[in-house]
Formats: sequence, C-alpha cells, structure tokens
Amino acid sequence: MHPILVEQNIIHIINEQLLLCNKNKFIKNSLLFNLGGIAIIIFIITVILYIKYKGKQDVKSIRDRENKKKNYILSKLKFYQNMKTKEFTNIPI
Repeated sequence: MHPILVEQNIIHIINEQLLLCNKNKFIKNSLLFNLGGIAIIIFIITVILYIKYKGKQDVKSIRDRENKKKNYILSKLKFYQNMKTKEFTNIPI
C-alpha cells in the first residue's frame, strides 16, 4: 500500500480544473483553426475571381491595347531613324 500524500478533495478539484483547461484550450484551438481555414478559403476565392475578372477582356479593348503598343514601337523607331539621319547630315565641314 502506498501512502496518499494529497487529499481526495484536492485531487478531485485539480482534475476538474485540468479538464476545464483542456476544454478551453480545445475551444481556442478549434476557433483559431476555423478562422485560419476561412481566411485561406476567402483568399483563394478572391484570387480566382480576380484572375477571372482580369482575364476576360472584350475584343475591342484587346485591339486598342495592341494598337497602342504598335504605335508606341513605331514612334520610337521613327524617332531613332530621325536621330541617325540627323547625325550624318549635321556634320560640320
């Protein structure tokens, strides 16, 4: 037989407190896990909707953008061609 160093009432109170702490910890961890999961799901849905919205453009806007790119490139080419011809023609004699 082993000696009992703590009274039964104290053991019962400590066990109840430990069970209560375990329950509170489980509730807290469950809440954090659920909030994290919801945040991840909302982030994924937001990214998917943003990509879908940004990806769908009508034909007119695509043509306009391509024309702007083409005009920009052509204007730069003309500018550099003019610079080249001016260098050769403005040589002092």
